[in-house]
Amino acid sequence: MHGAMPAAHEAPPPRSPKEATVEAWDARADRWDEWTPMVESWFAPATANMERALGLRAGDQVLELAAGTGGFTRALAAAVGPSGHVIATDSGPRMVARMAENLQELRQVTARVMDGERADQSPGSLDAIACRQGFMFFAAPETALARLAPTLRPGGRLVFSVFSPPDRNGVLSRPSRILSRWADPDHPPPPPDAAPGPFSLSDPVRLGNLLRSVGFESVAVEAVDCPLRPPSLTKLMEFYREILGATVQRLSASDQAAAWAEVETAVAPFLAPGSPGAPCEILVAAGRRPDDRGSASRARPGRERSRPA
Repeated sequence: MHGAMPAAHEAPPPRSPKEATVEAWDARADRWDEWTPMVESWFAPATANMERALGLRAGDQVLELAAGTGGFTRALAAAVGPSGHVIATDSGPRMVARMAENLQELRQVTARVMDGERADQSPGSLDAIACRQGFMFFAAPETALARLAPTLRPGGRLVFSVFSPPDRNGVLSRPSRILSRWADPDHPPPPPDAAPGPFSLSDPVRLGNLLRSVGFESVAVEAVDCPLRPPSLTKLMEFYREILGATVQRLSASDQAAAWAEVETAVAPFLAPGSPGAPCEILVAAGRRPDDRGSASRARPGRERSRPA
């Protein structure tokens, strides 16, 4: 027999940070509906800002990226009405299956598995593109924007939201720092923008420059206060275990218990009487594809409420 024999137990190639993120979120699909009411309330101010920036009309054709189980999709579907169409996508097949089930009564919604960085819509086929709290997990956001921009019609809008810097987001940064220290006490966590993650696009100046670099005009980035107000400390800790538990899963049971006890002590003030809630700030970035004359054909009064980035 000629040629080299394949190794009997070749190790699988290491997953990229993005692949690991998609896999982790997709594994939560069947449980995520439990958290939807709290998450929708948490993101409500940013969601309202996004809806204003999108300025959707009946009949519009919309692409939603990182749609999860469809929390924001309902608002988009209501805005475009039965004559419009929302293509709601997510990289996780289980998330998409759950979304399709949740939104089955909305005939104007198509739920589809798609990597947001490899959008395949036809040029000029969309009136708007929306992505709520997903763009920061893209491995190459510049490339993704360059690919998305031509799919918009002249005057079409792209609007997405991401977390602002860690120091303005104690809701995530405070427990994350504690768990990361327990998981790897010998190495400080990497800078927030070192890899795709919650804070990788937290610089508003960079966001504005990203949109301008691929030709968007009327670019604006607005910081929106979105404090999380969980019903109880117990519920907040359950939520943290859901979204951050993988950080310490390799620790012993006793070390995990100690790590979570430290987190609980650190976040308890978020629920103290008179507290506004767990601090969170979200950036909403918006841009418009120019029309052939260099101005927006779909512009309407009141659309530019954000501060320039």
